Amino acid sequence: MTKKQAKALALALERLREDVDDSIASMAVDAYPTLKGDNRLIAAGTRINYNGTLKRATVDLWDTPENHPDHAHNLWEDISYRNGIRIIPETISQGNAFIKGECGLWKDLLYISLIDGNVWSPDAYPDGWERQGNE
Repeated sequence: MTKKQAKALALALERLREDVDDSIASMAVDAYPTLKGDNRLIAAGTRINYNGTLKRATVDLWDTPENHPDHAHNLWEDISYRNGIRIIPETISQGNAFIKGECGLWKDLLYISLIDGNVWSPDAYPDGWERQGNE
């Protein structure tokens, strides 16, 4: 492979990495960049590999040690999926709200959101979810 071909392949892979949805991205965490602490700008929405887990910047931030997920939890959100299905967290931000018809895993059980903008767990607002499968 020539240097030009390698550059073209790297660019194509970068574009693919950014174009896939979170469920696909969560199956290829190692394909995402890690933080370097090099003071570069990280745009809101950028996904990173942080110690083997996929995280997304919630705001524009600088790649500095004090802005890493261990030190600035509010600047990052977890992207948590199992087998391509999003795990329903205890606390759901508006930016992470489930849409009507979206599936989620809660306590290893499959649910489907009955409303758009669903920011409640099945325990917190049972009317917003329908359990799928056998009881």
